[in-house]
Amino acid sequence: MSRILAIKGTEGEREVDYAALSLKEIQKSIKTYEKQYGSYAKLLRGYDCESGTPEDYLVLIDWECLLAEIKSRKRAKLSLIRGGKKKPR
Repeated sequence: MSRILAIKGTEGEREVDYAALSLKEIQKSIKTYEKQYGSYAKLLRGYDCESGTPEDYLVLIDWECLLAEIKSRKRAKLSLIRGGKKKPR
């Protein structure tokens, strides 16, 4: 299943298809967020819907989708590995 984030802002509409991003691009985005906010868990704990900005909310959603994409790619690789023949004992 493909994960797509649609963003509608003052400069127009933009879509981000996470499945189309390379692993390097995903890791670069995550590192940028980590430099700016610390960790995802820290941002999530500190985010308040009432006083938070829309930009912070977009960062939170984007970061969550980036992490989910990495997790789904790792899971897909592991399922391919498990499908092989078992060694006899």
